Amino acid sequence: MATLGYSVRPIVLTTLSAIPGDCNVVAEIGPHRAYAPGEAARLSDYLAHGGRLLIMVHPAFPLVDELGGLLGKVGLSSEQAIVIDPLNHYGADEEKVAIPYYPPHPITDRLALTIFPDARPIRVEAAPAGVRTTILAASSKDSYLRAAPLASGGAVATEPSAAPHGAAVLAVAVEGRWPDAPGDETKPFRLVLVGDANFATNSYFPYVSNGDLVVRMIRWLADDAARPGAQPQTFSPLQRITLTRDQMRDIFVMVEIILPMSVVLFGGIVWWRRR
Repeated sequence: MATLGYSVRPIVLTTLSAIPGDCNVVAEIGPHRAYAPGEAARLSDYLAHGGRLLIMVHPAFPLVDELGGLLGKVGLSSEQAIVIDPLNHYGADEEKVAIPYYPPHPITDRLALTIFPDARPIRVEAAPAGVRTTILAASSKDSYLRAAPLASGGAVATEPSAAPHGAAVLAVAVEGRWPDAPGDETKPFRLVLVGDANFATNSYFPYVSNGDLVVRMIRWLADDAARPGAQPQTFSPLQRITLTRDQMRDIFVMVEIILPMSVVLFGGIVWWRRR
């Protein structure tokens, strides 16, 4: 991941109790091994005391047991699947979901197009009292799910014709009072869950607004609203223009059909008047 310039701690469960709450973010990015007993309890205790946690999970990771139970406390879950979006995607790859529109939230305010390659769906249930959940990114209503390969081997893919279609949530922001918080604890926790870790890698960080989205997630978790919103610094020898399928279709129709036909039409009108 590119350097963000914030106090982001990779997850070290044995040292969570030593991390102060102010302006620190614990990041769990692309886990590959299931949590050992007691590790999720450390994270739960950290959040109960106003912790800030960023979780990015690959589709192949089994989000069950310890980590799944932790997210279940605030009404979140996720099945082991990949979101396929035939309507909004990058280029011709329907697994690279494109998000052209965003809801109002400090993370997504005035944010442009973002690409999520190989993302998993997030299920949002009713949140407990004192907890507020905001959907940050969701695929189009034409999306469907395909079974993700298991960590130990392959999995049979779901046929598109048999898979239910509907918008899939890809990222959520949660804040409020942690359900297991002590009675005298009033500091709110913040948590961001993303069903994809590849969108923040160096390969995709320069894509459209991917870098902006990652930086804004960290800033919101760190409660950093006073610092100027500088754009993340990226370096690429090529300047890309990323379009969704609908945008490419509209440009093709405009340039290849409407524009030439308008020239022919106006030319015919001029000829008719001058003949």
